[in-house]
Amino acid sequence: MRTLGVEPASVLLRYGIEPSTLADSEAFVSLVATLNLMEESAALTQCPDFGLRLANLQDSGTLGLLAVVIQNAPTIAQAIVDASRYLFLHSPAFEVVLDEQSPLFNDCSFLRFEIRLPEHIQQRQTLDACIGCMYKLTNILVDSDLSLHAVSLTHSPVARKNNYRNFFGVPVYFSQPHSGLHAHKNSLNHPIKSVNPAIRQLALNYISQQFSLPTLGLSDRVRQALIRTLGANHGTKTEISQLMNMHPRTLQRQLKEEEITFEAIREEVYKNATLRYLRDTTIPLKQLAGALGFSEQSALSRACERWFNQSPSQIRTKSHHR
Repeated sequence: MRTLGVEPASVLLRYGIEPSTLADSEAFVSLVATLNLMEESAALTQCPDFGLRLANLQDSGTLGLLAVVIQNAPTIAQAIVDASRYLFLHSPAFEVVLDEQSPLFNDCSFLRFEIRLPEHIQQRQTLDACIGCMYKLTNILVDSDLSLHAVSLTHSPVARKNNYRNFFGVPVYFSQPHSGLHAHKNSLNHPIKSVNPAIRQLALNYISQQFSLPTLGLSDRVRQALIRTLGANHGTKTEISQLMNMHPRTLQRQLKEEEITFEAIREEVYKNATLRYLRDTTIPLKQLAGALGFSEQSALSRACERWFNQSPSQIRTKSHHR
C-alpha cells in the first residue's frame, strides 16, 4: 500500500486488523476481513493488478513451517501432496488439490486452488495473489520452470489481460470453474533443488507433535465433490455417489446421521457458485445457466429470485457498480 502512495493503517483498522498483528508471523487474522481488505486496497490505490503485485513482493517464507516441508520434498509431486495435507497451518479455508487430468489440456495435470467459505465473498485480488504465489513457489523449487502450460482463474480479468500474461508467461483463461495452474504431467516428477531430508523430517515431526490433521466428515467430502465437478456434470445425487463409490441410499443415510441432506449441500454449493459467477465474471446469462446445470435461463432466474430476491441481471449490475 505504501509503495502505491496509501497509508494502510486506517484501512486495516476498518477491517478489525491491528497493524501490529502483521509483525507476528504466527498470528491469525480473519479471512473474510482479508478478502474484503484486498478488494478495497485495489480500489483505494486504483491498482487493478494489486494481487499480482503483492505476489511479487512475497516469498516462500510467507508459508512459515509449511515452506520448510515443501522446499525439502524430493519432487514437485511430493511437495504438492505436502501442500495439500498441511496448508491448514497457513489457513484452514485454503485448499490445494492435484487433479491428474487438466480439464482443458490432455497432456497436463491441474494444480487447483480453492478458498472454502460458507458464503461467497469477492476474492478476485486474493485469488490473483495466491495463484501468483503458487507460480512463484514452483519456480523457486526447481532449476527449470514447471513446464507451465496455462493458468485458470474463476473471475473475469480485473486488470489488463497483458498484465496476467506478463506475470505468468503463459495464456490465462478467465471465468473458469476453478483457479489453478495447468502443468505438463511429466514435469511433476522434477526433483527439487537443494533438498535437506533431515530438516524436512524435523519439520514433519514438529507438525505431528503440535497439530492434529483436520478430518473431513461426509458432508464436507460431498461439498468438495460438488465444487470439484461444477461445470462438468449436473451435481446429482447419483453422480456424486458414483464419484464417492457409494450407493445413493447409503450416502443419504450417512448424511442424515450428520443432520444434513444432500439437497441442502447441493443448494449451498450452487447458490454460492451462482453468486460468484454473477459478481466476478461477465459470462452471458444463457451460457452461465448451462454451466451451472440449469435446464434454461429462466430456471436460473427463478433460482436467483428464490435465493436472493433479485434477478441475475440485478445482482450483476449492483456488483459491477461497487
